[in-house]
Amino acid sequence: DDLQSETQLRRKPPQQKQFISSSAMPTEKGTIAPEADMENPTPPPMASVYGNDDFAENPPPPAPASDTPSFDEFQKILSGDANDDNDKQDDNGTVMAVNKYTKGNVPVAIAVGEPVAASSGTKGTSSPTSASSTAFPRYPPSFFTDDRGNLKAVNLVVRNPCLIFWLILILCFVIAFLLQVLVFRAAEGGSPFTVPRNEFDLADVRSIQYDSYRLAKTEVQTAKAAFDANEGGQEKIQKQSELAAIAYWVFEADTANTDKGVFGTSDSIQGMKDAYDIFLDDPAFKDYCVLDYRTPVAANETRKCRVPLTPLSMYYASEWDEEKVAAVIDQFKDPAKIELFNTAGLCALQNLYCELLSTTNITMEDRMWAFALGMNVSSIISKWDMEGELVSNFDQVTELASYLVQVTLFKGAVDFGFDTGFSVDNPISQYSRGIVFWGGPLKELEVESSGSETETNETTTSGTSTGEPEELETVQLTDEEKEKKEESEDDQRKEFIKAKYLDDMNKQSKKSTHVEINSYYFMTALIGDVILDIVTKDAMLAIFSFAFIVFWLRINTGSWFLAWIGFFEIFFSIPISWFLFTVVFRIKYFATLNTLALFIVAAIGADDIFIFMDAYKQSQYHPEILVDLETRMSWVYRRTGTAMAITSATTCAAFLCTLITPLASLQSFGIFAAFVILIDYVLVMTLFCTAVVIYHNRYENNAKFGCCCPCGPVTPSNTDEARLALENNEGEIKMDRISEFFKTKVAGFVMVPLHRLLLGILFLTWLAVAIWKMSQLEATKESEQFLDEEHPLQKSISLLDKHFPTADDDLGLKVHYVWGLDEVDRTGVNLLLDPENFGSPSFVPGFEFNEQCQTDLLGFCDKLKTDPQYNDLIKRKNGLGSVFCFVEELASYNVKGNMDDCDYVKQGLWRNETWQVNTTDLATIMPDFLKQKSCMDENGRETISGRYQDEIGWNGLALMYVSVSTESNVLDPFGIDGEATTRAEYKQFIDIAEEQEQIISKSCGGSVIM
Repeated sequence: DDLQSETQLRRKPPQQKQFISSSAMPTEKGTIAPEADMENPTPPPMASVYGNDDFAENPPPPAPASDTPSFDEFQKILSGDANDDNDKQDDNGTVMAVNKYTKGNVPVAIAVGEPVAASSGTKGTSSPTSASSTAFPRYPPSFFTDDRGNLKAVNLVVRNPCLIFWLILILCFVIAFLLQVLVFRAAEGGSPFTVPRNEFDLADVRSIQYDSYRLAKTEVQTAKAAFDANEGGQEKIQKQSELAAIAYWVFEADTANTDKGVFGTSDSIQGMKDAYDIFLDDPAFKDYCVLDYRTPVAANETRKCRVPLTPLSMYYASEWDEEKVAAVIDQFKDPAKIELFNTAGLCALQNLYCELLSTTNITMEDRMWAFALGMNVSSIISKWDMEGELVSNFDQVTELASYLVQVTLFKGAVDFGFDTGFSVDNPISQYSRGIVFWGGPLKELEVESSGSETETNETTTSGTSTGEPEELETVQLTDEEKEKKEESEDDQRKEFIKAKYLDDMNKQSKKSTHVEINSYYFMTALIGDVILDIVTKDAMLAIFSFAFIVFWLRINTGSWFLAWIGFFEIFFSIPISWFLFTVVFRIKYFATLNTLALFIVAAIGADDIFIFMDAYKQSQYHPEILVDLETRMSWVYRRTGTAMAITSATTCAAFLCTLITPLASLQSFGIFAAFVILIDYVLVMTLFCTAVVIYHNRYENNAKFGCCCPCGPVTPSNTDEARLALENNEGEIKMDRISEFFKTKVAGFVMVPLHRLLLGILFLTWLAVAIWKMSQLEATKESEQFLDEEHPLQKSISLLDKHFPTADDDLGLKVHYVWGLDEVDRTGVNLLLDPENFGSPSFVPGFEFNEQCQTDLLGFCDKLKTDPQYNDLIKRKNGLGSVFCFVEELASYNVKGNMDDCDYVKQGLWRNETWQVNTTDLATIMPDFLKQKSCMDENGRETISGRYQDEIGWNGLALMYVSVSTESNVLDPFGIDGEATTRAEYKQFIDIAEEQEQIISKSCGGSVIM
């Protein structure tokens, strides 16, 4: 029978249509539906609707009633394996299986098999039977499926779509509200993001060394602050004595209009001066600048602002002696004399390290010559105050600068403002730079002192003080109070700059303002506003991308209702994931990088929606599932759920691979992104699925212009209309163009063996090129740009990074050599769960700051300052290496008992005395010593405690560690140098540490931490 049925099915004309009716399905009680009239049995409506007219005219004799079919028997009926003697053939030769299981003697027609339709040859169409050529799989009853094989969860959604829809929406809003209350409102500082800091591998030896010192320093300084507060100690803060902000001007010669550089003409020099005059010509600037405390002032005088750091101070010197300058230039024109001065100048002018000259051929006459020449240069430099008119012979100024950059003692006076190509052979600087200094604390600022009343300065409404002291006395501030103080000053300073200077600064930086130079600026006080403006513009682009997603969802779904619900579920996957991430799983490290997950889920979420809607649209071409909406949506749910589950799982797994990286920010991003992808999948399969049911019931084919009106159930439903369309269509059904294209064009192309060979060759070629290019990848060689090259801020940063040398006034990266510490204890450290816990500092129990330890530390300082092998490694200042060595000032204080005579300190006259401090006297000496003014601070502002806060590990009771620090000549705290450069510099500092390990560690105890 099966063979005969199959043979006859193949002969069936293409227009014949036969389908499985819902009346042939077993009910939950195992009976056959629907009910029929027992007295007047008639063929079911499906007989005529389904096109089987012979069935209506000549129904087969009813089979005797029997037991309800089992699920396996029903499957046999569906598959055509239940043929028996009652099977009949219609006029077209199609075998009709008359089911022996009837109710009320009403026969049920079941199609034994699907006929193979002949091709009609119509382009872009397919027959109804071919559209459903894949048999609809039947699923046995289970916990998840009903007796018909439909998913119970889908049945629940189909029967109660509105209730479930609103429950899910309410749940989303409740979770978002809880996130706001439990995370956002409770966030420190109002920001739920973890401040990125110390992003490194905690297990790396360099990270261990760094945290060993950093955490110990924090613990010691905290203990000292608490001790000082209990003892009632006070520190004096001089008004506008501290550097609070800077304004950076960068100038570039317009090579299209001049070939003489920025100092080649009076117009270009004056153009640069105009930029500084914006501030210097305003009397109100004195209330915000850094005041000069290096020289005393009379009672009726006011302190001047610190002169901007710029070479223009030379060109606008209050006095310029051309004859003296010419004489100095004549001396330096001889390279041998420059070398002689560099060798003897330090001893001749500062009386430092004269013992080093004993191994040279330097005579007393040479020292006297160097002294006289040095005094002439010093007298010239002393008049560089930017208070005069432009020097008429400005070319002479430039020539003098070209020679001074070769003199170690004086190059710091000129090297900051000239570019790397500037020299005697090329006295043309294409670029220049300068800094205007902004000071603090401001006089109007109110500072709340710990444990005391608020101290304020009496001010006038114009912002100038009357009868105010030069020093403000406050007790030790807590971290919260310091932050409040800094924020208050920053806001006040920023508003003042924006109101007084910003318009003029923008005008100055316009290219049309000056012909021969281009001016650029950036300010630390305004950098936040610049970044905010950039972020705002980027946010507008992001809004555009989201709007495009909504628009494209509308095009794909054909409904604004589904488009907005789709966008809602994409957007709400972020707060729900955030809630799970932070509240449920207690992961506290929420990196700013996590915000990128919004863009990722926007793409993946929209793709999931497209997949779901495509399956829903394709379901209308499968007549075997158009029985009812439950059957149809179960098919859609299974078809899309499995595919999206696999892709979502692989995507989540890819993001979770970030857990292998040691960087907490990347781990946080990977985990959060995985959560977002998971929640998006859940919302698509719940909220959006429910929305599709509502769309089907109310809006599909009943909306106006894609809107959700008019509301109300659609009768007949889209499922019924789709089934009727298939049943009534005598021709072939036209499918969507994309499906037809891939089905006919793409698949047809790939199925040709020659084409597959060509595709394989192209793929292998691409793979080979990719591997070749990947092998050429190398480490970063220079800092990356985060703005467009022509952006003024990026232009300034690029010029500073590429065209200027490391000057004496530049900040070099400090390298610390510390004794008294062990490696940090990382027990229980997990930055994801506790971003603030990097471990506990460990101190060497046997550390002792004895006399031999002090002597060895001083010898180490001298070596770093004077050893020629470190000239290129350590930044030089005034002819010596830049070294922070507190032992020098401690020794001088121990000998004299004060720091009044700075020449005594700097010239090392205390070395002729017994200067070592007895360890038992430290507790007596240190408190007062830390309050003294440092003689090594050229600006005369810093105390010993302030200058050596990184080097002296005094906690108020004991010296826990000591450090000697130096500045790198190549690396700086702000640049991102290439790996090769950084490694080369780091290796040299490591060599120094290993060398001193053999000397100082023996006398001080413990190993060196660098």
